[in-house]
Amino acid sequence: MKFPRIAKALDYLPPIVAFGAALVAIVGAPKWNEQGVGIEKVTSTGWIVAIISLAALVTTTLVTLRNHRQQASQQSVRAQISRTGREQLLRGVQHTVCVFKNSHQWDKANPEPSSPLDLLNSDQRSALALVNLNSMSSYADGKGNVKWWEMFENTALKGSAQIASALQTYVTFLDSTLIEAATRLLNCEFMFRLQHTHEIIDANTRGIPERPVQFFWVSPDEHMRAGYEEFWPLVTEVIRLCSENGDDWGDREPSECD
Repeated sequence: MKFPRIAKALDYLPPIVAFGAALVAIVGAPKWNEQGVGIEKVTSTGWIVAIISLAALVTTTLVTLRNHRQQASQQSVRAQISRTGREQLLRGVQHTVCVFKNSHQWDKANPEPSSPLDLLNSDQRSALALVNLNSMSSYADGKGNVKWWEMFENTALKGSAQIASALQTYVTFLDSTLIEAATRLLNCEFMFRLQHTHEIIDANTRGIPERPVQFFWVSPDEHMRAGYEEFWPLVTEVIRLCSENGDDWGDREPSECD
């Protein structure tokens, strides 16, 4: 407990010492003896003023160094907290899109995308548009396999919840450009549709629960394609801003997308 008090006392020393030097300079005897030779021209009062002034200089320097160390420490802590926030945001984005990334689960004809923007390619996009969302996927939970629409919706809900949590927790430590991009991603049309896929399935299977429902709103020929085409550039931008290497597409295995 003594060290913080000493550090706090340093803040008051420079003005006190400076005041003492000024007081001696005002009321003290002459500081300069014209009759002396060389250093002997400085009177005892002059030496006192010089010593006090030097003490003020030293204490001011100590306070400045202490403040610089504190600022460096605070900046280091902020940088670490910011890094943690970016990592949480990145995990949220990766979770949101992991089913899309693991395209070998729903597209055997094309290679897996090497970046989010690959999902705008016509071949991969056409394959995705043909997925029967109301059929069983290759993913499973504790009760057995789940349907494709459940996978796309659940990963979007969990991933977006992670993103929202990171934004709320680390908002004062994240770059404004990243906050804006992540917020736009959370509120974009395609994210909304992913989070409400069950409503689209219900609307298209009334009376016929097992009716096939394709992923029609990702097709480039549909009027809702703008949402899909906005989504992937936003994903790319958030990943770029969160990742140190600028292109951390993630390496989630199918078992991690639950």
